[in-house]
Amino acid sequence: MPDPAADRLRSWERVGLALLTVLVVGLGALTVVRSAFQSNPKTDFQVYARAAWAVLAGEDVYDVMDDNGWHYAYPPPFAVFLAPLASPYKFLPQDGYVPFAVSAGIWYAISVAAAFYAVHAMAGAVLPGVRRGTRGWWWARMVPLYVCAGGIGHTLGRGQVNTVVVALAAAGFAAAVRNRRFAGGAWLASAAVLKIIPTLLVLYPLARRDGRALAGAAAAVVALIGVVPAAVWGVDGAVAVNAKMVRVVLGPVFDKDGDQTRAKELHAVTATDNQSVQAAVQAWLHPDRATRPDHADPAAKAAHLAVAGAMLLVTVWVGFRRLTPAPADQLVYLGALFALMTVASPVSHMHYYAFLLPLTAGLWLRSLAARPGRLAADARTTRMLIGWGILTAVPLFPGPVFDRLRECGLGPVTTIALWAVGVAAIGRGRQADAAPAPHPLPQPLRRAA
Repeated sequence: MPDPAADRLRSWERVGLALLTVLVVGLGALTVVRSAFQSNPKTDFQVYARAAWAVLAGEDVYDVMDDNGWHYAYPPPFAVFLAPLASPYKFLPQDGYVPFAVSAGIWYAISVAAAFYAVHAMAGAVLPGVRRGTRGWWWARMVPLYVCAGGIGHTLGRGQVNTVVVALAAAGFAAAVRNRRFAGGAWLASAAVLKIIPTLLVLYPLARRDGRALAGAAAAVVALIGVVPAAVWGVDGAVAVNAKMVRVVLGPVFDKDGDQTRAKELHAVTATDNQSVQAAVQAWLHPDRATRPDHADPAAKAAHLAVAGAMLLVTVWVGFRRLTPAPADQLVYLGALFALMTVASPVSHMHYYAFLLPLTAGLWLRSLAARPGRLAADARTTRMLIGWGILTAVPLFPGPVFDRLRECGLGPVTTIALWAVGVAAIGRGRQADAAPAPHPLPQPLRRAA
């Protein structure tokens, strides 16, 4: 019987890839225009580039602002690494700096490359035997990107960092599958150091009882949070800049009396396009957006903590009790952690749905691993992923109806459902059909019944 997955791409598939290329290039041009050629930048990249300038100029990375008055809210190493793309204030000399439009274009290209690398690394680790360039090779990689097109497109258009975070985690997963566990832990820690909320990914090596990965993660944290800042600011300066990051970025989340200068930008329940569980409950309690309080009601906070806590407990239990060494199960679990961190964040932006790429890829590739020679996943998985992709993309459109869909919690509800499907699938009976890892993953220890 012919194997359609082993064939070369059909003409219509090549046309589809060409159209996608045109779309990506067109979005890139629009993003550069919105970043560099409007009176006020419409992306977040200038925040990063201005903090990178602060590194070079000896200014405080957490005090400088972009042209919209937005502050940098990431750990110090990210600003250090972006120094080649630094952007000073417009009233300062620009000599010696890359033109901002060029920097914005380079950052867009990095973000696009990160998305494609992430899905390529994940597919290669789960389905290592699929021949390059065949239909099966392309379908394994492109379908998860299409499913997450809404979140990825929003990330790219906003100049955000999410695809780079996913690429670092994908590198960690691929390294673990190939038994390079120390490097895998280091890559995962790098993702967490880049954006803070991926710190939950530490549950991945913990669930696998992987001491080498944990050692790699610890080494990466020491290098990125300690060594890199110390090389730039000295030891005392490194301590000071990390302490300020904790005080102004994380402190207000846990202390309402703490520094609130960035609350409206980052933490307020009505901030930007927040669609967290907390924000959704707040919207139901206060339907009139004009009079909705910036600070969440106790009921909204309690609902958020209850949902996030329940998801955390279930995810930990599944990881420690049911996770198998099969690469597909491992990827689904990593994806479930990304879904958990997306829902658990008290401020969950619409571009955060790019973080669901590992879970959608994990579910898609898990089904392909159980169906050798097939182009597509089973019908149930396919319908579920298409449904999630549509329902999380709909609130991205402008207009009152779409705004209301976002505020009422359509995104988090469908994401919680996808997370539930993922954790339920882990350890369920099809591992015998899954492709084996090129190197054996550490078998999770089983507790006595």
